[in-house]
Amino acid sequence: MEAPNHEQLFDLSYLNQIFQGNQDMINNIIQLFLEQVPEYIKEMQECVDRNDLLSLHPLAHKAKSSIAMLGLKSMEGNIVRIEQDSKHNRNLDDLPELVRDVRSECDIVYTQLRQVITGAA
Repeated sequence: MEAPNHEQLFDLSYLNQIFQGNQDMINNIIQLFLEQVPEYIKEMQECVDRNDLLSLHPLAHKAKSSIAMLGLKSMEGNIVRIEQDSKHNRNLDDLPELVRDVRSECDIVYTQLRQVITGAA
């Protein structure tokens, strides 16, 4: 069964600008994202599972810059909300759904970015 075809969720224009199109450097940043961000999001899900919502903000903070560099606007907005709401102990009922949304988007982006660095995009 073929995976559904999703529109590209990332925007590499910022990385292209700062690295002047150096694909090796861009791929290094993508690889760093692929290694780190899914782990942060997994840990965020574990916080939700044990109802430790106030521990989400350091994880969201760690993921935020990588998400921003890859132009993941929707995910970035959710990560900022998770970080701020967890840190300030507000809207806690919204956090599990936000984490779920970020996880879902991360799964799609992970596949898309793997294709970029393997040259399949």
